[in-house]
Amino acid sequence: MPNIGYDSDKKTRHYLSNKFKKFVVLNVSELVLLMMHNRAYCAEIANDVSTKKHKEIVEHAAQLDIVVINKLARLLSQEDE
Repeated sequence: MPNIGYDSDKKTRHYLSNKFKKFVVLNVSELVLLMMHNRAYCAEIANDVSTKKHKEIVEHAAQLDIVVINKLARLLSQEDE
């Protein structure tokens, strides 16, 4: 049996260090779900999204004032080559 005390507090269990909860986004249309909750949730672009879609999601999120955690992920790897 595990000991008590190794879990986060229930109030802050799924929060990140920037005080947002994470929501995985696969396409631009899923950002509409976050439009009303952009002060509680932030977007994380999924790993299998192409570079072209990644750029579209980042641009659309900037228009909707949604925080994206990994907005530079695909962009930096393409510029190094």
